Amino acid sequence: MKQFSKLFLLAMLVIFASCKSDSVEEEQQGPTQDALRFENGIVVSDGEEDKELIFTADSEIIKGDGLTIAAMTNTPNVAKVYNVVDADRAPNSNDGQPVSNMWWSITGTDYDSPSSYYSTVNGDNMVFTEYTDGTAHLVGTTVSGTCVVDVDVWFMDKKTWAEWEAIGGGHKKEGTAGNASNSEDMSFYVIDGSRSTLTANGGDCDMTGTFGLIQMPDPNDPNTPNFGAHIGPGGANYDSNIGALGLSTWGWITDLSTGEKLYTMDFNFRLELAEEECDDCIGKVTDLTLNWDWHHDYRVRVYQRYENTCYATKIFDSVVGANENFTINGSNSNGTFGSYVYIYVGNCYYTKIKTNCYLNIGPGYRRGVVEVVSGHSTQGGELCEYEPPHHWCWWW
Repeated sequence: MKQFSKLFLLAMLVIFASCKSDSVEEEQQGPTQDALRFENGIVVSDGEEDKELIFTADSEIIKGDGLTIAAMTNTPNVAKVYNVVDADRAPNSNDGQPVSNMWWSITGTDYDSPSSYYSTVNGDNMVFTEYTDGTAHLVGTTVSGTCVVDVDVWFMDKKTWAEWEAIGGGHKKEGTAGNASNSEDMSFYVIDGSRSTLTANGGDCDMTGTFGLIQMPDPNDPNTPNFGAHIGPGGANYDSNIGALGLSTWGWITDLSTGEKLYTMDFNFRLELAEEECDDCIGKVTDLTLNWDWHHDYRVRVYQRYENTCYATKIFDSVVGANENFTINGSNSNGTFGSYVYIYVGNCYYTKIKTNCYLNIGPGYRRGVVEVVSGHSTQGGELCEYEPPHHWCWWW
């Protein structure tokens, strides 16, 4: 064991000594930006290296998803977030169909039964989020009388009209806004039945419990039309607001255990782009997306203190390209970074970012060539834009 410790310390000594030769080529490539400088082949740090930070063999074992580059992450990036707005059901609003966002049919023909329609109550609307990987997520609650339905529905395989039509898809145009809409303006999804649920509770519910939800008509049945879920201008078919952004789709509510089809339903609602909400850094930082603002690729390693001890633990290690974003996540048991994250370029310490919210960091905060793009804190949620003090200056 002693022999292993000696070998490890020797290896670490060689690694950090190699700072001298790691970036000589960079120095010799002519004019460079002032932000990343080298002296005698060594990257110039912020001069604030933590001398109490101890590296052991365990320090090089990445905790969490430390190899994640934002563009390659398994967690898709958010494209747009919308608030769901109830549609007025035009032209059927005078036939017993109330302002609503969902229809849950018990008989399949109860179109004019007000109790089968669900809507927003007290401003507690659903939220529809689109992701860059072609998926989308509808989540929130909708209410009819004392029946409250928790909606957790995923959509997948986003396509343009041309792509949708090429696989035999159709556009179900009906209602005031739907009949006035253009297929070319629509995007199309399919409900992901493998992870979509509706949970009903309350005295006015015909059935209570958690149910599955699958696309109707069945997109894999060649004997039925394939309408999927469409989103775009006039997408809320039954609504008087022609051209307003909306969504319509149809589904089978199923027994979650057996898959038996129990009821039919539809979503029919408008969408309004949600205002971005953020807050100061409160508590501790849990994750950061950082931008490598430099014109050369470099190996970047990021460490934090293991459970706030003096021992370093690695949370990221990858080659980062010019202007590339990368994401780091806190590895403490509470999901945070602790006081700092420590950034190494090549084999050398470069800078650190304070992550205990004593400094109100946020998008726009930078240390050298590393800039914060986004992040979250435990009590404040999404971080707001960083506002530097008037007396600030850069260390490079």
